[in-house]
Amino acid sequence: MISGWRRKLWGLSLLVRHGKPSTILSFEGGLGDQLLLTTLAREFRQRGKPRVWVSTYAPDFFAGNPDIQRVVSPDSDDDECWFITRFGGRTISPTYVSHIPEERRDTPPSKHVLAIMCEQAGISGSVDLRPYLYLTDSEMQKGRLLEKQIAIQSTGQSSKYFMWTKEWYPERFQEVVDALKNRFNFVQVGGKDDPKLEGTHDLRGQMSLRGTAAVLANSVLFVGLVGSLMHLARAVDCRATIVYGGRELPSQSGYPCNENLTGQTSCSPCWRYDDCPGQRACMEQITSKHVIEAVQRCASKHNQPLEIEQSTL
Repeated sequence: MISGWRRKLWGLSLLVRHGKPSTILSFEGGLGDQLLLTTLAREFRQRGKPRVWVSTYAPDFFAGNPDIQRVVSPDSDDDECWFITRFGGRTISPTYVSHIPEERRDTPPSKHVLAIMCEQAGISGSVDLRPYLYLTDSEMQKGRLLEKQIAIQSTGQSSKYFMWTKEWYPERFQEVVDALKNRFNFVQVGGKDDPKLEGTHDLRGQMSLRGTAAVLANSVLFVGLVGSLMHLARAVDCRATIVYGGRELPSQSGYPCNENLTGQTSCSPCWRYDDCPGQRACMEQITSKHVIEAVQRCASKHNQPLEIEQSTL
């Protein structure tokens, strides 16, 4: 800790180097939610508010991002907290749902979660509903592993906020690999304890966030579930085939450049966490054939510009 006049000099030097932050962004959610803050930072910078700081447990997401001036930890030391309190601008911690703890679910959002977050931040006008992540040339080279590579995950169980209602079936992911492995090289990403998919280049538990992003950036597409890797793929301009099921709708959290597979049930979208009175009938409806066909459609668009959804707030 710095004290007295030394703290003032330290604070002055920080102001000289970084300026007074106009906005400090934070989100107390999972990794995907953290990454969505890059959308707000981009929109602020485009509106002439470039001094955006981010308070996050996932600083790797924001490295090299020209829309973000400085990244700090939520556990900043006393001196940095003193500086932020004294000189910091508005702190924004957006949310996009209301929790109903007794029902183990959230209230379904009325529009895309990124549009809600931007509205809560006071952003108006046209916004691009997508996140951003910037990789170095060296990182990009390391992500080029195989010809015609497709990144795939078998489960979301390694997520900090795992939700059973987002899960498909590892055996069906295996059927997708088996059907397409002669045309594509599959690279399995995710947690070290995720069910292994045979016939893939196995990187479970071996990659950093940015390393995974580099693999996605070099892939024809990503095959997986709703969650952080879906958002990470969009942040590095990688198309994806996403098994949505029915917990939430692509219009609420997805991207139009992706192939989004949903199940048609009367209870969708439920936004439940881990219990389902309907035994996840929305997921049961989605067969491996559906996903195989979606992967083929998605792959046919490789190297084409990705579609971007815009919202006017």
